[in-house]
Amino acid sequence: MFSKKKSKELPIRTINVWNKNDFLMSGFGKKFKLFAIIKHFIRCIKWSAQRITRGYSDPDVWEFNSYLQHLIPDMLQHLKDNRMGSPGFLGENYINEEGILVNDTCHSEWDKILDKMIFLWRESEESTCSKKNPFEEEFMKAFKEFEERFGFFGEGLLTPEEKEEAKKSNYTKVHFMEELPEYKELYEKHREEDKKIEKYQNDCKDEALDMLKEYFYSLWD
Repeated sequence: MFSKKKSKELPIRTINVWNKNDFLMSGFGKKFKLFAIIKHFIRCIKWSAQRITRGYSDPDVWEFNSYLQHLIPDMLQHLKDNRMGSPGFLGENYINEEGILVNDTCHSEWDKILDKMIFLWRESEESTCSKKNPFEEEFMKAFKEFEERFGFFGEGLLTPEEKEEAKKSNYTKVHFMEELPEYKELYEKHREEDKKIEKYQNDCKDEALDMLKEYFYSLWD
């Protein structure tokens, strides 16, 4: 690797075990919220110890793919911003005026490669993907309306026969908003856009993995 001047360290988003949203959700709907938060605090200590001793925590494994989709671009960004050098097979070697072999074009080329890898990994994950469903807001509004009218599982749409069957079998049929004509068109539009976004994310994931394979042994400093 050819060396480069170290850039000023920039703040990066981290995957934090001590996530404030998790603390808020841990007490959600609980009768004793404080007790639930204390239990989550103890779990966070355990997970932090797991990160220290084995390099990953239980929640990292529970969401293996999502964890890597956040971790890998974070690490690539840190490498790009703080590295000392770049792969020597990039750019062009030449002899400078002092007769020394140098290669000062490899750094910008490596920056572009790292930027593309970071971009692809970010795009492959739903929460960081730049593409959003244009019908999402309208869809969620309609879903809330459906829930208020018929219940979360469409209980209000149950027929007398389905209610009677539920009493006998302890199994209740679920009804969805797309069953109603007034929601069907919006549901279909939303679903089609979701399919397009999922394909885009999957394509980004495949390209990101291809680049990871290609440059795997260059990811060091």
